Amino acid sequence: MNEPFDLLEELTRRYGAVKRARGCFLYTQSGNRITDLWLDGGRAILGWGAGKARMYFKNSIDRGFFGIYGSKFPQALEKALRSICGEFAFFAFYTDKAKVQAALSCAGLRADNPPLYLPWLDYGLDLPPLPHAKIKKTALYCTDDSLKNEPALKAEAGCVEIVLPFSWQPASVLAFRDAALQQKVPESDGMPAPLCEALCRAVYDLRLALPARAAEDWALFDKEIAPYWHRIGPYLKYKGTEESYSAFFMHCLEQKLLIAPSCSAFSVVPFGADTGVFSLLKNNPF
Repeated sequence: MNEPFDLLEELTRRYGAVKRARGCFLYTQSGNRITDLWLDGGRAILGWGAGKARMYFKNSIDRGFFGIYGSKFPQALEKALRSICGEFAFFAFYTDKAKVQAALSCAGLRADNPPLYLPWLDYGLDLPPLPHAKIKKTALYCTDDSLKNEPALKAEAGCVEIVLPFSWQPASVLAFRDAALQQKVPESDGMPAPLCEALCRAVYDLRLALPARAAEDWALFDKEIAPYWHRIGPYLKYKGTEESYSAFFMHCLEQKLLIAPSCSAFSVVPFGADTGVFSLLKNNPF
C-alpha cells in the first residue's frame, strides 16, 4: 500500500501524541478526540480495545506463559483462520524477513510486495447467519452497484499475507494455496503464546462481530458521507480523483477525522459513534 504521506507524523503535528484509544476514537496529548476511520488499515476493525483479544493476551502473560515452544504453525491459530478463510492449504508464521523472502520466492512472488488478504473485507458482508449470532439484518448495503464486488480481494496468487484483526502483529502470517510448497518453504518460527492466544481470539471475535452488525449501523452516516465516499457495507471508497486525495486527507484531519492515508485503501464507517463526529466536515466541506 503506497501511502502518500506519513499518517502518524501528520496526526502528531496537529494534535500531539495519541495517549489513549477506545472504540473508534483516538485521544491525543492536546486534549482532542479524533474519530478513526482508518483503524490501522482495518486491523482495529473491532475497535481499539474492543473484543477479548487484549484480555487473552494479558491473561497469558499473567500465567507466566510467554515463551516460545515448538516451531510448527500453532494448531489453534490454524483452526481459527480456517473458520474465516479455509481455502488455503497451509499457513506459516515468520519473524525473520529472510524466511519471508524465501517463502515468497518459493511461491513465485516478489519479496517486497506480497499480495495482502484482509479477511474483514470478505467476511461478514453477505454470509448466512451463524447459529449463535444475533443478527437483525444482512450487513451488506452498497451505495454504488459497480463497487459491490470490490471488497472481495482474494488474490489468485499462490501465497498471500494475511493481515489479522489485531493491531499488534510483529511478524508475517503467510497462507499458501499449494500443499506441495509446504516441503519447500522455511519452517515456521515459534510464536509467543500471548500473541497466539490474542490472534486466535481476534479472529473468532471478527467471525462473531461483523455478521452481527446490522445494515442500519452502516447506513446511519449515509447523509454525511455521500458527498465524499461510496459505501460498500461498512467500507468507504473515495469518490474524487487520486490527485485530490492528499488534500482531502489533510482537510479531514483538520476536521478531526482520520481517514485512510491512501486513495486506493478503504476507510471504515465509525461503528459506535454518532453522526455528530462529521459535524465539522459538514460545516467546513471540502
